[in-house]
Amino acid sequence: MTGSLPKGRHGLSREEVEASQRTRLLRATVELGTERGFASLTLTDIVGRAGVARSTFYEYFADKQQCFLEAFDYAADRVLERVLAIGPPPPGDSHSPVHRYIDRLLELGVEEPGLVRLLATDAEALGPAAAEHHRAIRGRLADGLVALRDYLRREDPKLAPITHVRGLAIVGATTEVLKHTFYTSGIDALPALQPELATIVLALLEAPRA
Repeated sequence: MTGSLPKGRHGLSREEVEASQRTRLLRATVELGTERGFASLTLTDIVGRAGVARSTFYEYFADKQQCFLEAFDYAADRVLERVLAIGPPPPGDSHSPVHRYIDRLLELGVEEPGLVRLLATDAEALGPAAAEHHRAIRGRLADGLVALRDYLRREDPKLAPITHVRGLAIVGATTEVLKHTFYTSGIDALPALQPELATIVLALLEAPRA
């Protein structure tokens, strides 16, 4: 069960209960969809993993398709909040901020593998609506990279700005490496990607303009 509420009197507000239920449904959709494939996933599967009633599902989503689409948003939100949050570079022993951001991404991938696996999935197989939504999510992540780079340039003006297209290239390269690793070596192989993935991202970040 995905982070169920404590039994009995829990002292949570209605808003907290609703946020917990909705998040559990989204996480259940991400986990099951990336474990089994979205095409065969049923509503019974989702509510069973989330530990909520079927009626509760319909309080938040019109149907399974809407839940699928919002699961992509949830995955992107987690990456933006955990990895690309605007602020000073994360602390750590790595020798560059880029390495530390990559560390955060890989840590998230190990802790919540469904999230990163969902962002790296081939959304074209899920139908036109999912594919369109997936492209929009990659655009959001690219915008997050551009905004983070602009923030970091305040402290280090020698950093060059990056364009949305450059951000898309970084997102695409990163997700392709993650996807390849998922399917060839498994989730436990993610931490070992750090040096190579950082090299790829740095090359794209710092490449001179044509």
